[in-house]
Amino acid sequence: MATEFLWRQSCLWSLGIAVLVVSACGGGDVTVAGEVDRPAAFRVGPQAPERQNDAVFDSGEDIRVEREQHRSTGGFSVDLSQREAVRLFYATVYNASEGVDSEWTGSISGCIPGDTSAVYKEAVLRRLNWFRAMAGVPATVQFDATFNRKAQQAALVMAANNNLSHTPPNSWACNNADATEAAGNSNLALGRSGADSVAGGYIADSGSNNTAVGHRRWVLYPQTQTMGTGDVTGTTQANALWVFDNRFGAARPSVRDEFVAWPPPGYVPYTTVYPRWSFSYPKADFSSASVSMSENGASIATRQEALSSGAGENTLVWLPGTYTDGMSWLRPSADTAYLVQISGVKINGVSRNFSYTVRVFDPDVATQTMALAGNDTATLGQSSPYRFVAVPGAMQYQWRSLQVGASSFNDGAEGDLSQFMVTTSPGYAVLASGVAASGGRSFHLAHPEPVDQVLVMQGDWVPAAQTRLVFSSRLGLASPSQRARVEVSQDGGASWMTLFEQAGTQSGSTSSFGETTFSEKQIALAAYSGRTIQLRFRYAFAGGSYYPQTSTTAGWFVDDIRLDSVSRITGTGAPTDMGSATQFNFIPTQAGSVLLQVRPGMYGVFGEWSLAKSVEVSAASNLPLAPPVGSGASDVAIDCLFNWAQRHYPSVLLPATALSQTLGTYRYRFYSQTGIYLAVSSADQALYLLQGNQLQSGGSVSNWLIQASCAGL
Repeated sequence: MATEFLWRQSCLWSLGIAVLVVSACGGGDVTVAGEVDRPAAFRVGPQAPERQNDAVFDSGEDIRVEREQHRSTGGFSVDLSQREAVRLFYATVYNASEGVDSEWTGSISGCIPGDTSAVYKEAVLRRLNWFRAMAGVPATVQFDATFNRKAQQAALVMAANNNLSHTPPNSWACNNADATEAAGNSNLALGRSGADSVAGGYIADSGSNNTAVGHRRWVLYPQTQTMGTGDVTGTTQANALWVFDNRFGAARPSVRDEFVAWPPPGYVPYTTVYPRWSFSYPKADFSSASVSMSENGASIATRQEALSSGAGENTLVWLPGTYTDGMSWLRPSADTAYLVQISGVKINGVSRNFSYTVRVFDPDVATQTMALAGNDTATLGQSSPYRFVAVPGAMQYQWRSLQVGASSFNDGAEGDLSQFMVTTSPGYAVLASGVAASGGRSFHLAHPEPVDQVLVMQGDWVPAAQTRLVFSSRLGLASPSQRARVEVSQDGGASWMTLFEQAGTQSGSTSSFGETTFSEKQIALAAYSGRTIQLRFRYAFAGGSYYPQTSTTAGWFVDDIRLDSVSRITGTGAPTDMGSATQFNFIPTQAGSVLLQVRPGMYGVFGEWSLAKSVEVSAASNLPLAPPVGSGASDVAIDCLFNWAQRHYPSVLLPATALSQTLGTYRYRFYSQTGIYLAVSSADQALYLLQGNQLQSGGSVSNWLIQASCAGL
């Protein structure tokens, strides 16, 4: 495929969702094409089986093994009446499925289905059960190993043929009996894979042939207990989600709201709200039903989709307000209440009405701030208590201590990439010569393939009120699906929030190449004052059409990145689990300034760290500090003695990984598990042991050095 094009003529690649359409420039046998719309046949969902089919099920033994492997990916529940509980559920369980590497081992050209990693499958399953928990149906679905294997073959067939079918013909590349069986039992997607196929694919259910939201109905079908996933990743993406177990038509389990709606009653992150709203009720007659809505008390229009049976439970579907199929839900400036009123639903011949309220909110905005209460000072080796107010929905907490120092960040791309963690595609230079706001180079992010390109600034930062991130930006040739973003993370990179975004404006074959000069951007970080953050530049691909060029006119160029008036983390204590307790004791191991933080978690996944509590640690007053006199044992000899003591008293001097430190006249190690200090004083060349308020002298260190065979080092 040619990547060099005639002057003033550019080419757009369109990554379709159901069919990958490639339009190229250059070469006599290829026609220049404009932007190609996303095909309507994005996904296809299977028809309901006529009866339960136990024959396609794995043995009970295999299912139990699979459930044991995935026990942390389900069993979820959340109280949708508590905003911060839903926010935490989203920040932990939902976001834990983002950015997981598939490690796919297959090959489309070789017809090798391969497999994805266990962690990737867990991410898909976690996302499925997140949506089911939010919808109020049993969130205990497990993956079956045989379903996974056959779905993997089906995903390969869809990717290899750039098409979707529940009955793929034998003439299709890579097809076999397993693929055909899985295709008839699965939701199918092309252009998405993994957890993204669940959210942006099957739950969103966009496309003119998905007016009945059949994929959503199968994902949220209450009776389902077992599914399977197959995924192909890379330039061509595909997913097959096996949705039929032997539970179709079985007794309906208890559900939270009697009905199953998406979005459901209660608080819902706007990022998981889509134009098509749905209301499902088993065997309901919606032929005379109507739906009305209001937004914060003001009536809004609704447009009902045609009724369709045959997928999951009977369902009413509509679009609210001015939203149309395929749109993204707008980020609300404040929590927004949507009252839904449905009338004329016939259940067992009796007409019923339903009413509920959906509260759409921005999960990046907290209404409760975690902050630690306790002393601003602490004493070396002494316990100090700190406490905080419980977060709604939190099941467990962790705390940590940090050491910080004043710092800054400056990089004009004139050196190397050592100040960044780089995740980019091969085939182009991230350090671009001849394009710069100043100097001779800039950072360049492009899309030779439709995957995100990322530069993460090395380091964990603690902004002050006046801290600003400053950089020069130039967005060249780019489609609206190619977006320059600056993002911040407060949970160690597990999730990211957007601070700056600029989308491309070009489309089709164009002579416009976007911006040709740099402009300075400034992002105030006052909102993150006292918090620990990471920062990254991400050239994101949002799906659809994109320009694959990597020339000096295409993509995003960034230069002169600067971060001032900021502190940087210089040392981090390992997070300490504290269960559901809302208080912990801090025993400092070295003097100086430290920061303390706590974070909430759900189902073993943790959210963002709290505001940092600054604590000044002073030396223990009962250590007889004195100026050093004369010369004594070397640091090497003293460390040798400490190591010897740890070997001879392993149950007392814990942990064995304690590090040697210096305070005044003392070289010492602090053993945090037992609260013991072992120290040598250069003032009197004596060995000391401090535990609590008890200071004991071990006598001359020289005798100990001889006994430990450390003398003379």
